[in-house]
Amino acid sequence: MGLSVKGKGFIRRHLEKLTLEIGQRNVGSDGNREAVDFFYNFMASLGYDMQKDDFDCIEWECSEVLLKAGHQEYQAFASPYSLPCDARAELVHVSTFDELKKIDAWGKILAITNELTKEQIMPKNFVFYNPEEHKQMISLLEEKKPKAIVCITGHGEGVSGGLYPFPVFEDGDFDIPSVYMKNVDGERLIKFIGQKVQLSIEAERISAKSYNPIARKKGEGKGRIILCAHIDTKKNTPGALDNGTGVAILMALAEELREYKGLYDIEVIPFNGEDYYAVPGQMLYINQNNGNFEDVRLVINIDGVGHKDSKSALSFYNLSDHETKEVMSVIGNYKTLIKGEEWYEGDHTMFLQKGVPCIAVTSSNCRDVVMNISHTPKDTIDNVDIVLLENLVTALKEIISNVT
Repeated sequence: MGLSVKGKGFIRRHLEKLTLEIGQRNVGSDGNREAVDFFYNFMASLGYDMQKDDFDCIEWECSEVLLKAGHQEYQAFASPYSLPCDARAELVHVSTFDELKKIDAWGKILAITNELTKEQIMPKNFVFYNPEEHKQMISLLEEKKPKAIVCITGHGEGVSGGLYPFPVFEDGDFDIPSVYMKNVDGERLIKFIGQKVQLSIEAERISAKSYNPIARKKGEGKGRIILCAHIDTKKNTPGALDNGTGVAILMALAEELREYKGLYDIEVIPFNGEDYYAVPGQMLYINQNNGNFEDVRLVINIDGVGHKDSKSALSFYNLSDHETKEVMSVIGNYKTLIKGEEWYEGDHTMFLQKGVPCIAVTSSNCRDVVMNISHTPKDTIDNVDIVLLENLVTALKEIISNVT
């Protein structure tokens, strides 16, 4: 049985509200607050029991960056959440860990390239995934105490795939001012090694507040099913695929489940902070649960779904063979759904690490296409196929009804 005409209309209207009317929803911004209010009020209108959990966060604004060497100005961008800077200092350069260990960078402007800028460095206090190499790099930089860092990068990969240049640092807990620039410009800049260069960053970290909304529907027994999708975005993107579609699906699915009489409680959570360095909504939720999710029967996380040239790809974690077979029997009824490859760059990871059964849903072309659109102004509603979302809502409702 498909969605009602009303249900189909809900998906498009929710997505238009989030991406066209509100737009960017970075944590701490007015748009973020408007988005979580929109979700909260809609879910309350459906009769769900609502919870609102406030948290402190940082909004960040940057008005200007000036990088000058000799008589030449270079295009550079402030790393998101960077502290301000007004420096004229000697330029030094390193491209490897060994060079970083040996360099005298105290009070200087440090340019980093190659091995040190091949990927985005995880925030220093990020608990879910933080490679030892990243932690060592942050520690070394803080030990060396440069006045500022210039990151010279190529094209991004993974979640930064659509960006050139890309920010190596995006961390409000890292207090060395930094900028990033294209490698073609950086090659000219490093010719000034040993000479004084000028770097000015006019930026500000602004204390702000937001909240995590949680909607609940009581079941007839013990245990719970968690339906989640992050509601926040990076700056400067309308966030249609990442992750307006996920939130629109949650809201349409909640409408379909408003008369739910199943065995387990339903929790619907638009996590607030997946694209923010401190993941505050997720950390708050973990702490509220004392890190204990033994009563969670299933988590379904939706992120990056609905690209017009894709299918909806469902991947499974910690499911039994029988449970996987049950879900596959539902998927087989839809030409727009397939079994997908496992991926870990999403909110389901914090549950699967605890052994909780999880289903993660994204676009089948997520790595090849969607990651080159997400986090950019190109992530618009024009890339979305609403029919994919409609079919997914219907399938997820069936999967939820089959959970025993």
